[in-house]
Parts: sequence; C-alpha cells; structure tokens
Amino acid sequence: MTDHSLDLAEAWPDLARSIDEAASAIAELAPRLHPLDVVEGHRLYLRYLGIGIDSFVEHADPLFPVFYSKSRDGVRKFAGDSPPQLYDTAAISGDHEYEVIGSVRDVPLLELGVYSGDLSGLNPVPRRLISHVTEADLTVDPEGRFRLVLSADPARADLLLAPDASVISARRYLRSPFDRPDPLTIRRLGDDLATPPLTAPALATGVRASGSFAVANLRMWAEWTERMRQTKHNVMTPMADSGDIFTPAGHHYVDGFWELPEPDSALLIEFTAPPAEAYWSLVPMNYWMESFEWRFGDRVFASSFDTAPGADGVVRLAIADRDPGLPGVTWLRTLGHRQGLVSLRLARLTTPAPEVSCRLA
Repeated sequence: MTDHSLDLAEAWPDLARSIDEAASAIAELAPRLHPLDVVEGHRLYLRYLGIGIDSFVEHADPLFPVFYSKSRDGVRKFAGDSPPQLYDTAAISGDHEYEVIGSVRDVPLLELGVYSGDLSGLNPVPRRLISHVTEADLTVDPEGRFRLVLSADPARADLLLAPDASVISARRYLRSPFDRPDPLTIRRLGDDLATPPLTAPALATGVRASGSFAVANLRMWAEWTERMRQTKHNVMTPMADSGDIFTPAGHHYVDGFWELPEPDSALLIEFTAPPAEAYWSLVPMNYWMESFEWRFGDRVFASSFDTAPGADGVVRLAIADRDPGLPGVTWLRTLGHRQGLVSLRLARLTTPAPEVSCRLA
C-alpha cells in the first residue's frame, strides 16, 4: 500500500465518523424537537454533505473556478437561505487574478463579496469580508452586462483580493424565486494551464473536509438555534454579527425563534416598512434554518417586492399552519412545522432597522 492510498484509506473512516457524529448530535437534540424536526435534521446532514462535496471536491480548485450554489433550486438549503435570492460561490486565491462576467437584467439587486476562511471546521483561517460591490458600483452595457476584475493590485481591481482570500460569493435578489436570470461566470486570468490529474492526497483532503463541513455546520447552526430559543423566544431583535458568517456588507438582520404552542396558534409580526429604496424580506424557517417549501406555490415568505404595508405604513404578517383570517395580515404557512427561526433581512437601508413586534394569537 502506497503513502497516497493510505491518505484515502484514512479519509473514508473520517467521513464515516462524521455520519455517526451527526446522528448522535440529532439524537441529543431529539427530546426538544418535534418529529418533523428530527427527520429534517437527518436530511440536513445529507444536504450539507452534498454542499461539502461541491465545496471541497468538485469546485475546490482556485485555478479553475466555477460558480456553484450551496442553496439550489429550492431543494437544497443552507444556513438561513431566502427563497427570492440566488447564492453563487466560487473558490479563488489571492495569488491569482480573475474575471467575473454577469448581467443585472432581471436582477433588481446584486452583491458580490470576497471572503477569507471557510466553514469546514478544519481551517483555522478567520472568516472575514475583504471587499465587496453592489449593483450601484457596476458599469453595465446597454444589455445590462458587466465585467469585474478580482486582483490584489488596487490599480486593476474592481474587487480587491488579499493573501487569505478564499471565496467570492454573489447574492442576487429576485422579484420571484421562480425567476432565472443569466448565469454568472468566472475565470482565472493569466497563462492557460492544463487541468492537473487528480491525486490521492487532494481527494483525501476533500473527503475529510466534506464530512467535517457537514457535521460541523449541523452542530453550529443547531447551537445557534438553541441560543435563540433561550434568548429570543417569540421575540425578534437585531442580530449580533461579528462578521464571521459570510454576511454581506450593509446588511441588517432582525431575528428570533418562533414557536406555536397549539396547531391553531399564529405568531403575528408587525414592523414599520423601511423606506421605499430599501429592501426587506421576512423568512420563517425550520429548526435547522431552512426556508419552507415554496416550489409548489405556498406562501412561505414575504418581501418588499411582493408585500405592501397597510395604509399606516405597517407590514403585518402571521406565521401559522392555518389561515388565521385576520384582515390586512399576510399569512405565511408553516407547512406542519411548530418551531424554528425567523429572520427579517434588510439591504440598502440607511436608517436604523425597524423595531419588530411579535405576539401570539
């Protein structure tokens, strides 16, 4: 057996251990969960393993970057996804330059950010936002196309790279989650290189990182949810953000933990609508921070694109499994869920985040 095969021989048991760790973590939480939450926790591990494979095996090479999505087509979800947003990520390195080409046609709002670190649980490099742009910073042609250069040279860079740069993340805000704008592309600038053959150490690293990512993120977001249950039970307040969870610049979040004590209960949420130029979306989620199923037409989120405030300027929403039948209140279905997180995200906001009131009805 060669040294290379030993790398792989050790990586597979590491992956198997991550499966056991995930099952144990869910079992520890099970007494506090509803049966649906438990089943979705096991599915979450499989989804996160798929994200890990995308991130650390299929799309891990910064020499040949490709945009991929951690949250895909309304099926796979990740860490507080918002249905009317597309999330694209590509591996990059501060040692190279890149070109990103895209379009703002059919995309009201766009953010691109360069970040360091990763979420695998193996890499000690701190996560931070290095540089960012929005649609307001872009030069677009008559058809809405744009081109950006990513470089460590300030004289060349539209997005500045740093030595620890590891990913570029793009967030595109849609009027409807069914919209499908033109794809983003990325390529490394410089000399053409042949795609290198796969090596056992590289695959072993990717296998280990994929399993570690899946179980580390399952645990991390469950711990987040439990803290929220203890501190924000049916209450929404501004989210503390240290900048290490890949949030974009200029974002504000007001979040909380929702729980319906009875099948016919409803959580009423009210806030003064931000100024018209700002964007907001409110997304109830399950225990694991996944948005609810929207692909078949159920109303499970609200945004400034599709929900108007009342005559008094107040947005009124109800999280409930059954229609509470309240005039002037937009009903957001829970699809059988009884608890989870809820997030009001705000962008392009120059005023303080609005206060959010919650009460059971």
